Amino acid sequence: MPSKISVKEQTSRRVVITGIGLITPYAVGREQSWQKLLSGHSATRLLQDLSNQLGRPVTGGVIPDSDLSSSSLTHAPFQNDPSINLTLKATSEAIRDAGLDRSRLFSESAGCVIGSSKGGIAGYAELAAASFGNSTANNSIPPEFWLQCLPDACSQAVAAEYGLQGASLTPVSACATGLSSVMRGADLIRDGICDTVIAGSTDASLVPAVLASFQRMGVLATDFPSPAQACKPYDSRRNGFVVGEGAGILILESLEHALERNATPYAEWLGGGLGADSTHLMQFDPAAESLARLIKDTLHRADVSVAELDYINLHGTGTQINDLYETRALQNALGELAQSIPCSSLKGGMGHLLGAAGSVELGFTLLAMRDNIVPPTLNLEHPDPQCNLNYTPRVAVPKPVNTALKLSFGFGGHLVAGILRCWQPSR
Repeated sequence: MPSKISVKEQTSRRVVITGIGLITPYAVGREQSWQKLLSGHSATRLLQDLSNQLGRPVTGGVIPDSDLSSSSLTHAPFQNDPSINLTLKATSEAIRDAGLDRSRLFSESAGCVIGSSKGGIAGYAELAAASFGNSTANNSIPPEFWLQCLPDACSQAVAAEYGLQGASLTPVSACATGLSSVMRGADLIRDGICDTVIAGSTDASLVPAVLASFQRMGVLATDFPSPAQACKPYDSRRNGFVVGEGAGILILESLEHALERNATPYAEWLGGGLGADSTHLMQFDPAAESLARLIKDTLHRADVSVAELDYINLHGTGTQINDLYETRALQNALGELAQSIPCSSLKGGMGHLLGAAGSVELGFTLLAMRDNIVPPTLNLEHPDPQCNLNYTPRVAVPKPVNTALKLSFGFGGHLVAGILRCWQPSR
């Protein structure tokens, strides 16, 4: 049972991150994915079945395990939705990394916040395909299968797998879902509701209907010499993103709980902020006032100065409007120091993981802090003169990373910012 916590103690509870689990287009697993990212490897390739229909590159890691599919194109009919498989695999790795005793999770002080931008969209597509024009198809579909298509299926699966009795939540905020899920998990700890939270997000959207919708929006990359060079964040030739699948799961704990079990945190979550830019469903205010204000407010609440920032992990989709919007927001929020702070977008090499993007990229940010290296922005060869920040083009740069800012945003105007500080016992 969680201990009783006074209001004064609740406001001062500190949150640390002790475990990371990643399934990405690069690889199954945290360290394999991290090394491929640092090497400048691109995971973008053509998935033939979809590229024939769409003429666009999409990313999807090759998963060697027989019980896991990273691509909704290959999973067994009417089995777990791919998003559930990805979530459970990443959660297992995060728990091992944190050194958590599974039996300790079975308590009212452990919960989960697993976000999803669209729920089990692959399952919905499968149900639609099976039912369309076939009045007897429902007889072959397991009656519980449709429950796996709901947005909360992944959080429910994790809660059931580990016997969690604390909060079980499913934030939905488009492509900002991953970061907003981690932020909500941190709030549960700060408020004294949980001591441990399994937090993150997943996405398995390699489905023709989803990709066709992005194609009609005009946001998918075109005119590229090879799939590996399709997405070019902050490059003058950029014209869109590529879609990938994956999951990023983090273990959040109260500092007291982590130290009690002699865990070594990756970093402390100093704070986060939420905002909205309601200019348009698919576009943002060119002046970037909402995002700039969010960045300033988040730094203020976390008591972090601009000069303390060592790295900014960008949203960086590789679209004309979004990259310029993010750049202007940072220029407005950080002033003259904006150009000197190393930053990068990770979507050039692994694609846009949509609902999973924020938590996967936050996991990579933690690894950058652990190893003191800034990961690169791939395919940035001809910088846009209007995008004039230090984007760490093409090659990773060794550098101490003690304090980092992570940004995520998405269609509908969802904006999220989070601040991390590398864990040091002296603090």
